[in-house]
Amino acid sequence: MVLNGKEFRGAFAKNVDFSGASLKSSSFFQAALEKAVFVSADLTGASLEEAGLEGADLKDAVLVSSYLSRTIMDAGTITGADFSEAVIPVKTVKALCGRSDADGVNSKTGVPTRESLMCPD
Repeated sequence: MVLNGKEFRGAFAKNVDFSGASLKSSSFFQAALEKAVFVSADLTGASLEEAGLEGADLKDAVLVSSYLSRTIMDAGTITGADFSEAVIPVKTVKALCGRSDADGVNSKTGVPTRESLMCPD
């Protein structure tokens, strides 16, 4: 599924399955994405600022150069996600590094989650 550059601002997309989708440069600003599934999705350059991400599955997602706010902390899992060069508030990055699921290696980029967040070892 290719949905690059699409506008999902304010969309009600709870429980939607975006697994494996290409969502490059798409906007999910203030979208309701509770329990949405983004397993192995490509969210390069996407905006997920202020999106409701409670329980969202971001396992193995590519979030390179994406825009995230503190709501990323509500995601259900971030194992294997690549956050390289993502714009994330500093306090939120520190909190993400403290999560037990901030581990694994992204299957597409080969980048470890902790390394992409620049977590101290």
